[in-house]
Amino acid sequence: MSLTFLTPWLLSALLGLPVLWLLLRAVPPAPVRRFFPGVILLLGLRDKTQISDRTPWWLLLIRMLAIALIILGLAGPVLNPQSPNIKRSNLLILMDGGWAAARDWQAHQTLLERVLNQAARAGRPVAIARLTTPSTPIFQSAQSWQKRLPSLAPTPWEPNASNMRTAVQRLDDQPFDSLWLSDGLAQSGRAALLSTLQNRGDVEVIETGQPLFAL
Repeated sequence: MSLTFLTPWLLSALLGLPVLWLLLRAVPPAPVRRFFPGVILLLGLRDKTQISDRTPWWLLLIRMLAIALIILGLAGPVLNPQSPNIKRSNLLILMDGGWAAARDWQAHQTLLERVLNQAARAGRPVAIARLTTPSTPIFQSAQSWQKRLPSLAPTPWEPNASNMRTAVQRLDDQPFDSLWLSDGLAQSGRAALLSTLQNRGDVEVIETGQPLFAL
């Protein structure tokens, strides 16, 4: 059993807990004493509620533990990370992105979240491209793509042969692995694009297993 953190630098905040302990234990300055003749009327009275001049040690300990747990939670602990066979090469996530993908879009989003989380833990650069609007893949951190994931949406048209050729032309010559989320429709130019991706690195194609019908 092993434990790792997605953002281990946050653990450095634990070093500030002793300082925080001293600040909470600090006694406030003594009040200024002034003579007031009328105070003689209060002699003999007893206050039923007593307030300590400093915070009890057990309450401070509970506060310190709560702050430490918050810091550990923000650091992103991961139990038993899958360290074997972790790839750190660039990853291109290719999506058809047309109307046929709309039905399984939520499933694709869930898959993308899992893939991006794995890439973030491995420090793996990621690029996401859609064949309906082909563009030059820009490899960035997985965290940056996680923020933009909700804005991705399918288009009301399907990628055509021209889109396939444009996608091939805009691929980088550097090696990278590919994950292709396909809607399963046979499109002209898919074989050439797949061959180009295989020349760059490992390719995994995920297609829908259900029949599609256009209206």
